[in-house]
Amino acid sequence: MPVSRQLLKPVSLGFILFTIVVALTTALIPWGPTVRAILPDGVALVLFYWCMYQSRRVGMGWAFWLGIVLDIADGNVFGQHGIAYCLTAWFVLARHRQLGMFPLWQQALYIGPLLFASQLIMLVVRMATGSAFPGWFIFIGALTGAVFWPLLSQLLQMQQRTEKRAEIQS
Repeated sequence: MPVSRQLLKPVSLGFILFTIVVALTTALIPWGPTVRAILPDGVALVLFYWCMYQSRRVGMGWAFWLGIVLDIADGNVFGQHGIAYCLTAWFVLARHRQLGMFPLWQQALYIGPLLFASQLIMLVVRMATGSAFPGWFIFIGALTGAVFWPLLSQLLQMQQRTEKRAEIQS
């Protein structure tokens, strides 16, 4: 398995909070129904990334509270995001050491079904409370999330990367 030879600088809690706030902000933008169906769940993607690479700092508590914040902000069934994020984040946390060793495209093959499962859990909770079936198009976001996973991972690691010279001199 290919392992990166580049060392990453420690990530600050401020940067983790910044990325989560950006993800929450983009989730609360009033996109149209078509765009919302195509866009991946950015909060879940950022949560999965930090659960994978910073599992001691970001875990089940973060998943639950981020879900509750989204439920309150969107006016959804209370707890649907919290349950979905907790269950799917657990699968990332259970394999975070192994997943970190995989290339990004293989990580995307793991993240895609987790995004699908998250949407499915939220759909089951909504339908159990009497909501109408929104249609199968809501699962398109899981596919686009898997496609965007390598790009998101590279983007979030840019802040942590060291220069080659600094790495050689150390």
